[in-house]
Amino acid sequence: MDEIDLKILRILRGNSRAKYVRIAEEVGLSEGAVRRRIKSLLDKGVIRRFTVETTAEVEGIVLIKTEPTKTGEAASKVRRIAEKTFEVSGDYDIAAFIQAYTIEELNRRVDEIRKLPSVLSTNTLIKMKE
Repeated sequence: MDEIDLKILRILRGNSRAKYVRIAEEVGLSEGAVRRRIKSLLDKGVIRRFTVETTAEVEGIVLIKTEPTKTGEAASKVRRIAEKTFEVSGDYDIAAFIQAYTIEELNRRVDEIRKLPSVLSTNTLIKMKE
């Protein structure tokens, strides 16, 4: 990854829907070159997904205990459910940050985590105010 790739990533972080032509103008490359670089960043896993950020109505942190030898496997599966996932030390093995539009959606996602085979228990913290 070089400086141009970093510039492309900065642009996409600011606007994931930026047109290739506009990105090309900003980084001094052709539209085709930008397209190839973005495809390469996707193929390498540097860019995992393009997303839209909105203000969520409900935010929670799910603390997760796993079978001791299955934490990495569980964290990998939780990453598909939560916005952010961290392996942590202490009483819990994983902390997952979830944003949802409704409490029902948050509950559904917590239930998905609870159903994972290597998850032993969870504790959910719901943000009340900032």
